[in-house]
This record gives sequence, C-alpha cells and structure tokens, in this order.
Amino acid sequence: MPVLAAGLVAWARAGRAAARRWSDPRVMAVGPSPRARRLRAAAALVALLAVAAGAVAMARPSVEDTRRQQRSTVMVTLDVSESMVTTDLAPSRLDAALDAARRLVDGAPARTAIGLTTFADRATVVLAPTDDRLRIREALDTVGETRVGTALGAAVTASLAALTSAGAVPEAPPADPSDSPARILVLTDGANSIRRATSPEAAAERAAQAGVPIYTILLGDDPGRPDQPLPAETLSAMATRTGGIFAQSTSAGDLRVVFDDIGSIVAPVEGLRELTVWVAAAAALLLLVAGALLALARAPCARRPGARRLAPRRIV
Repeated sequence: MPVLAAGLVAWARAGRAAARRWSDPRVMAVGPSPRARRLRAAAALVALLAVAAGAVAMARPSVEDTRRQQRSTVMVTLDVSESMVTTDLAPSRLDAALDAARRLVDGAPARTAIGLTTFADRATVVLAPTDDRLRIREALDTVGETRVGTALGAAVTASLAALTSAGAVPEAPPADPSDSPARILVLTDGANSIRRATSPEAAAERAAQAGVPIYTILLGDDPGRPDQPLPAETLSAMATRTGGIFAQSTSAGDLRVVFDDIGSIVAPVEGLRELTVWVAAAAALLLLVAGALLALARAPCARRPGARRLAPRRIV
C-alpha cells in the first residue's frame, strides 16, 4: 500500500511538471483546476482504501460468535435387560420408555441431534447422534430383544464415546454443566450388575470431567440386588456428580414430562461469523465512490482566472 500511494503521488507530480514544461498558461490552462486536483486526490485516496479492503476480504475476516441456540446432542441410553418387560408401567417398562423416546424425537428442536445406546450385559451404540428423525425412529423400532444383565457403567462410557466422536463434547468443559451442548439420558430399572465392566461411579466421573451431565430415570421400583446400593442411590449419585437430574418415574406421563425437558435444552454454540461479504461490499462501494469523484473531476468547468487571452496578431 505505501508503494502504491507513493507511485500515485509521483505520477501526479510528473503530470504537473509536464504541463508546466510544455504549455504556456498565458495561452491555455493545460493543467487541471484546483477543484479537479482536489477531487482527483480524494479519488486516489478512496481507491487506495478500496484496494486495502479487497486485501482484507481475501483474508476472510471473521469474529467469534457465541449464541444460545436450541442445538444440543442427546444420547438416549436404554436398558434392555429382561426386567424391562415388567408391566408395572403400562404396557411395560421398555414400551413406556420407547414411547417417551419417540415423543422426545417428535418434540425436540430440529437442530437437536439424538443417538441411541442400548445395554444389558454389554453396551451397544445402535445409532450415532443425528438430526435425521426418520433414522432415529427406525432405530427405536428395532429395540425389542432383551438380555440378562445391566452394564450401567459401560453404557454411560459408550454413550460418552459416541458424543465425543460426533464432536458434541466441548474441548474445554463449561463451568456450568447446564451450558454443555451434550447430554446423556439413562433409562433403566436397576443398578449395575456386571462387575467386570466399568463401574457407574467411574463412568460418571469421566462424564463429569468431560462436562457432560447425565440425566438418570429409574423405571419402576425394583429394590435392586442385595449386594449393590439401591438403584435410586446409584442413579441419583451419577446425576449429582455430573450436574444432571435424577427422576424416578412410575408412570408413562411422568416420563413424557422429563423427556420434554431434555428436548428443550438451550445450549451455547460457539462459532465464527465471517465478515468477508461485508468487507468485499465495502471495497466495491469505495471503488464506485472513487469513480464518481473522477467523473466530477473531469466535468467541464469555467476557464481558470489565471489564464488570459492574448490578442490575435494580424498578418499583413
């Protein structure tokens, strides 16, 4: 930019020097008028600004933009152990959970991505987080077969890994877990019964370190295993450790209320807002202004006062 500005100044000075050398101001004012010189100088300055704006536009300028949007990712972690066929929730615990999950899919904001993990003696990620509602419903429709065992800790770990792979877990955990864009929703009717797998406490600790809250819902009122803490105690501790919510539902209506609350999460979304279009538009506008100034500078004007007419000589 300095070289270009120096070149414009040198070019203008060379033009004025040529006018003084090859013209006689007593005959005709060859050089531009003071008004035209000022307009040309202004046009040159505006043109320089346009070139600078164009260079900035090529760098694709952007600013950090953090907005709170209904854009979250929820991993539905569903217990498919044999006890889930109990009918204390009509028509069964599993059917009531699936019905509520479908309501979550229907009522969640369009930008909310939902995934599905099922677990019994082992955990399986059935569907990675997606906002394709048809795929989510199809995945829920495939749930039906039950197995023995409840690997609760492994299920939470698998859901956390799915969230991480989907890019939903922030690199820096938020200070407030409620600001996290990722959630794990656990629906189960019992405590962990697979000793060889990750414990629920260890899984909750991992989720807490990643800033991912766990919502736990206890289906039914099973007392659990004699050698294990009560299911309500285990699930409540997991939710408390991660900043989530624990609920014990005994009716399908209560489940729907909890799912509706999960689906209405408003999370902060960080991104970059590009300013390239605006800077490029400013460069184009500056070029138009420079062109208009040049046009005004070239407009005809009255004869300069300093130039005087010489009387014509008569040839005898």
